[in-house]
Amino acid sequence: MTERVTHPSRGVHQAPNSRITSLLSDVLEALTETDFPLSAYDILRCVSRPDRRRVAPPTIYRALEKLIADGLVGRLESRNAFVRIRTGDPSRLIYCICDRCGAAQAVETTSSCQQIDSAAETLGFQVRHRVMELQGVCKQCSTCPSFSSALQRPQQNDLPTRAPK
Repeated sequence: MTERVTHPSRGVHQAPNSRITSLLSDVLEALTETDFPLSAYDILRCVSRPDRRRVAPPTIYRALEKLIADGLVGRLESRNAFVRIRTGDPSRLIYCICDRCGAAQAVETTSSCQQIDSAAETLGFQVRHRVMELQGVCKQCSTCPSFSSALQRPQQNDLPTRAPK
């Protein structure tokens, strides 16, 4: 079983024969400098500078599409956000996304992917795109005292138990 935990926004992996333009480089830099997934509009704010021509949202989306195709950026489908990845095969990543702080980590695994593909093959299904995201609580948030006390407190019902008189 081959599994490796990676931090999707760290590391410098560049696809072979990839020509990085200034905008693509700026988008990669924005994603590399953060520990959290960024939306396209977050990235737009990061790469916009007063001394340059304004960058339009479709331009950011085209840059992201190119970087995804080159295997340098991953898209978190459930969050409609993007992360920097550092693996030769992004299709083997399982993203672990914290519900509390929003951080995303990736686990690279071949065995899980092979099992999923094999199960799909029994149905005659050919996998073209695999999205694997786990939602939960990261180690840092789960050891935070305010999180554990929130779990122990009974939930308050916001609705009154009877109508006011």
